[in-house]
Amino acid sequence: MPDLSIDPDALDQSGQRIEGTAEKFFTAIDEFASSIEGVTAACGSDQIGGLIEQAHQAVFEFAKECFTEAAQSMADAGVDVRDFAAQHLDADNAVSQAFAQIASEIGGGA
Repeated sequence: MPDLSIDPDALDQSGQRIEGTAEKFFTAIDEFASSIEGVTAACGSDQIGGLIEQAHQAVFEFAKECFTEAAQSMADAGVDVRDFAAQHLDADNAVSQAFAQIASEIGGGA
């Protein structure tokens, strides 16, 4: 793979942007939840209204859980991308140090 080039700084920045997007998603979920929570009062206080409210609440809670899991997965992916960047940088540094040591041993033995 001679054309493969990884820029750890750019990879880390991408991870940060993914994490930032996840934070915006969490904020949007909270805003959505706040706007929806007041809607149940419109269902009415009779028996049918109570059933509608229960169904509404069940669907709302399920949707909120799905959105929250998606946002958390996105945040986790951002952390993973940043970790890949750190691992790549560590590997680059280890290889560089190994070559520096070899060069010093060759140069010192001559």
